[in-house]
Amino acid sequence: MRHTDRNGQKLFTIGIIILILGASGISYAGVDKVTSATLIPINAPSAPIQPEALLDVAIPPLNDGLALTDEDDTVFPEVRHAESIYFSNQLAKTMEKSGAWGAVRVVPSSAVVMDVYVTGTILQSDGETLDIEIEVYDTSGRLWLRQRHKKVVGKYTYDRRLKNLSDPFQNVFTMIANSVLAAREKLSNEDAVRLRQLSELRFAREFSPEAFGDYINESKAGILTINRLPAENDSLLERIDMIRERDNLYVDTMQDYYDVFSREMHLPYQDFRRVSYDSVVKARQLKKKGNRQVMAGIAGILGGIYGRLSSGNLMAFDASTSAAAIGGYALKQGLQSKQRAAEQTERVAEMGASLEAVIEPQVIALEDRSVTLTGTVESQYDQWREMLHRIYLQERVFPDNVAQQQSDGIN
Repeated sequence: MRHTDRNGQKLFTIGIIILILGASGISYAGVDKVTSATLIPINAPSAPIQPEALLDVAIPPLNDGLALTDEDDTVFPEVRHAESIYFSNQLAKTMEKSGAWGAVRVVPSSAVVMDVYVTGTILQSDGETLDIEIEVYDTSGRLWLRQRHKKVVGKYTYDRRLKNLSDPFQNVFTMIANSVLAAREKLSNEDAVRLRQLSELRFAREFSPEAFGDYINESKAGILTINRLPAENDSLLERIDMIRERDNLYVDTMQDYYDVFSREMHLPYQDFRRVSYDSVVKARQLKKKGNRQVMAGIAGILGGIYGRLSSGNLMAFDASTSAAAIGGYALKQGLQSKQRAAEQTERVAEMGASLEAVIEPQVIALEDRSVTLTGTVESQYDQWREMLHRIYLQERVFPDNVAQQQSDGIN
């Protein structure tokens, strides 16, 4: 009997200790992360690059990664879609600063013919953590690199008193830019010129496959190489080059759209990030605290019940009854903490809904003619390319009429 009493007292004591620790909110896992805010420098080329060897870079909007998220993740599709454009534009601006490239453009899709493509997927973005996987390949289809870049920021990142105007995750974009430049420096200028020629032939083959199809060879692995080059005065290639200039002009117009989009998004997005960061941290802390309190409450109830059943005197019975009551209270508090975590998550949802009005895409208007392009940005570009094909066919069939119209100033 005494042995049973001692076991009951031990269990009762353990239950009380767990109950007290849980109710007091003691935690060793809820420490705020403090990370360095020092900006990484953007690397410049180790040697000057000749103008004819400057490669143009296309950065399609990043994959939003929604298909990779768990059900428990707090991810809002409208915000993640905006981030896919915003992050691509931030990366483009960062790469431009290196002085190592020709045109660096955010493009509607990889269908745009360029020399280098930087694509990627957003794995996590919640204001506290940015995790992006990047893949870079050139116009031949050869993979340059595949990397994952992740950064976690601390609580001082969004402190308004510091007046930090740079993007909290600027170092992620700088690291990507530096990695792409390091891959570029492995190429000779002759290799770069060859890639530019291949891009020109790819565009020409798209518009006139019967004329330029055999200029490019494709391996079984899908890697493109130049089979031969056209004559310098090839009139058909010159006409297609004029079409490509119009395409580049349209892509530049699209870049203006992406720039405006990013500027208008910046301030509300930073507010969203700030709320998201606070909510993520608080939700995590409240969730852990709630779990501890639930566990402590259950332990207290079990300890109290066992203590009542095995107690041999009235004082122990009363103490056990009190422990069970306190355990019930702790269990209730734990469930309430979980509810507050859900409320914090809901705050982000409301912010995401308010951001949706800012990030809706706009219809693109071209300067040289009145054209209505509808649908998504990618859909509009597809419509534009169809129009270019019609223009090319018209100019090829009636070159004299088109030349006369141009000389008369008719568009």
